[in-house]
Amino acid sequence: MEDSLYKICPKCKKSNINRDYCEYCGAIINVYLERRLERRQQEEEKRRLAKESGKIGFTTFFENARKHPNFFIRIFAQFIYSIWVVVIAIGSFLAFLLGYVAA
Repeated sequence: MEDSLYKICPKCKKSNINRDYCEYCGAIINVYLERRLERRQQEEEKRRLAKESGKIGFTTFFENARKHPNFFIRIFAQFIYSIWVVVIAIGSFLAFLLGYVAA
C-alpha cells in the first residue's frame, strides 16, 4: 500500500496528492506549513517593531509578553505591568506633592 495523502484545496476544492501547495491555484494546503509561515511573519514583525521603536528593554519585554500566545504568560505579564503602572503613578503623585509644597 502506498502512502499517498489526498488533500483538498480550500480555495479551488480540487484534490492534490502529497503536496504542500495546490497544484492548480498555488494556495497553501499544508496546515502546519501555513502556521509556521504565520509564526515567522509575526516574529519578523515583532523584531522590526522593536528595532524601530528604540524603547527600553523592560518596556519592550512587557509589551511582547502582553501579546504572547500563552494565556498564563499574558495574565502574569498584565499583572506585573499593572503593578508597575501603579508604582509609577504613586511616584509621580509624590513628586507633584513635593514640588507643590516646595514652591
